[in-house]
Amino acid sequence: MINSILSFLLGTFFSLFVSALLVRAWMFWTRLHPFNPYVMVIYKATDWLVQPVRKIIPTSNKIDWTSLLLAWACSTLHVFLVFSLTPANVIIQTSLATLPLVGLFMTVKWALTLVLWLCILQAILSWISPASPLMPVLRVLLDPMLNPIRRFLPSTGAFDFSPLVLILITQVLQIVLQHLMLG
Repeated sequence: MINSILSFLLGTFFSLFVSALLVRAWMFWTRLHPFNPYVMVIYKATDWLVQPVRKIIPTSNKIDWTSLLLAWACSTLHVFLVFSLTPANVIIQTSLATLPLVGLFMTVKWALTLVLWLCILQAILSWISPASPLMPVLRVLLDPMLNPIRRFLPSTGAFDFSPLVLILITQVLQIVLQHLMLG
């Protein structure tokens, strides 16, 4: 029972922190203004780890390699900690050499989950409170993914079905990733 509780707490902490690192990299890629209050929350939550590592691993013009590498490292650490809580026969079956690959799969899984939840949040806010201060942030983050979908969908007037298509694509990618992880 204690192992299950610890595994749950580790999963919750690491999924939130890795998601924050992924959002940080995503905001860098979309050039979201750093003085936005929502952006500042993500920066403050992750600066303690990103800034020291950034001295070693600089960012490029478009990609925040530091945040992405730290997201992968934290995912790998999470997998290692969860495996260390499981019985010895599982650890024997899972060698330490596969941990980086499993960590990469976890990072991609959490990134897809993040896209899914942000897309759902944007859809709900567009119905309930379209003038919400969070909507511009969500538009900047999601429009690079929604705009290509909008080009292929027929115009339906007031209804935008591109978030639904993005949710479906995200779900399909999660199923494919799950099969890759198990196979």
